[in-house]
Amino acid sequence: MEKITAIIMSLLTTLSLFFGTAGSPDYKKGTGLKEAVDAVINKGAILSTEFKGDVSEETWNENSEYKLEDTVVLTKEKDKDFVILNITDTHFADYDYRAFTAFDVEAKIKSLVSAVKPDLITVYGDIVCTDSTYYAIRRITDLFEGFGIPWAPMFGNHDNEGNCDKNFLADVMMSAPNCVMKKGDPSMGVGNYIINIAEKNDDGTQNIVESLIIMDCRADDRKKQISWFTWAAKSINKLTDSSAEISIVSHIPLAEYQYAYDKAWDTENSCWREGFNAYGECNEKICYDSASDGTPALQGLFDAMKAVGTAKYFFCGHEHLNNFSIEYEGIRLTYCLKVGMASGANFKFSGGTEIRIGENGIKEIMHKTVAFGPVITLEDIKL
Repeated sequence: MEKITAIIMSLLTTLSLFFGTAGSPDYKKGTGLKEAVDAVINKGAILSTEFKGDVSEETWNENSEYKLEDTVVLTKEKDKDFVILNITDTHFADYDYRAFTAFDVEAKIKSLVSAVKPDLITVYGDIVCTDSTYYAIRRITDLFEGFGIPWAPMFGNHDNEGNCDKNFLADVMMSAPNCVMKKGDPSMGVGNYIINIAEKNDDGTQNIVESLIIMDCRADDRKKQISWFTWAAKSINKLTDSSAEISIVSHIPLAEYQYAYDKAWDTENSCWREGFNAYGECNEKICYDSASDGTPALQGLFDAMKAVGTAKYFFCGHEHLNNFSIEYEGIRLTYCLKVGMASGANFKFSGGTEIRIGENGIKEIMHKTVAFGPVITLEDIKL
């Protein structure tokens, strides 16, 4: 019975490769049947092997020069919004039930992309999970690459819990031409990089309107990571005369999500208090990381955001039943909507988050659910 289940799950894992098309003719997709057969025949070898990718040789220190060409620069058309679709917590795996539930996730993501028509797809971590992700990472890479538009992944707390380390997973995704991920300095984890969204001018020049600073949520050196953020933010302020808005994107929330919720939520009356411009719901524990001494692991990052003056947003995933967004001490803290079966018992919490960027930065945030069939706006967060 176990062998039959393994065969079925392995076939399900790769069946979708027959029905997609890659976004670039230079990108080599999975081979479908061959990978399905390999997944069955080589299951024991795959599970017992540790797959390690190449460690980045990039280094950073506070004296490093900020070069725009070292960042990802995406163009926003003048008088037209730049649209980001965020997808988070897809939880693909090789050999368990998630190989089957991934079909539902894929269908929902395709519906979201079709409806939102994004210029960029961000993927907020927990992309893959469980003890084997060797085939799952190829499956989801094929999915996002098939849309033919830039996509920017980052890692969560589950991605490297199995047989593939983060460098290996990054290598697979970065082999796709439309994946804009960069590994960054390995002392801060894998996947600390910057996306600058620049608007075209009539004379051919560009103005940066939004800088997305993407941070690995499980950095080895978090103090250095906070220093890197400050350096990046001050550099973009200097480059743009503080006209560009800055957002941090990571998988796990800051402790300030808890502080903000405690102040904004009126437990007695079950409603948001005035003054926080709060939306959405909190249906499970807010799980930020703590250091060994019990203090928040990224303590100081929120203060660093306030200090640079132009950092106005922090976006995360991680909790499957939270989608609240709160304006707290001048910074908006937002949970993005999750997708797929991992969204737990709250049926409507299945979809993605649309972020619209205008000439002055982010102008609208909308949680889009596909739980009821068509893509509908679950929450329109007024800014």
